[in-house]
Amino acid sequence: MPIYEYRCTSCGQVFEKLVLGRDASIECPSCPGAAVEKQFSAFSFKGERKIIGSGTLGNAGSSCAPSG
Repeated sequence: MPIYEYRCTSCGQVFEKLVLGRDASIECPSCPGAAVEKQFSAFSFKGERKIIGSGTLGNAGSSCAPSG
């Protein structure tokens, strides 16, 4: 589910919001302002990591094919 981080331009409050549609109206939870800016957030995910052979990581999202 897409959770985005926003900052209110009126009061400066930073908050996260679950956004279910492109046309969703986002309002600050601290003040009645609707002037918010979407903040840059780092993408994260939980994945599986395995050690293969001499310390190379496998199945960690790499686009390299295993050798051998």
